[in-house]
Amino acid sequence: MNMFSFQRQNGQWQRLWRQQQAAGPVQRILAWLVMGVLLVAGFVLLLVMLLLSWLLIPLFYWRYRKKMRAFQQAAAQAQQQYQQQADQQSSAGHRVIEGEVVGKKEE
Repeated sequence: MNMFSFQRQNGQWQRLWRQQQAAGPVQRILAWLVMGVLLVAGFVLLLVMLLLSWLLIPLFYWRYRKKMRAFQQAAAQAQQQYQQQADQQSSAGHRVIEGEVVGKKEE
């Protein structure tokens, strides 16, 4: 059943191909012109996209660097605040002694 469907479809394609080959010169010229216009339009669209990407890359790079600078400044401020808090705690007499439990008696 499937093989007959393929043969029928193949026959339809061959008939369509013969009809297209029998087309007049005006139809062929028109088909070539339409295809040429579509190719030129595609090329122009590709060129516009390429130029647009070249223009947008520096803009995105500048925005990325701006965000990174803001992040680095925020990190530096946080480091300074942490250092100030640590200095205040050490000057107030609060000390943290780190140690390790070696043995623990269980009662």
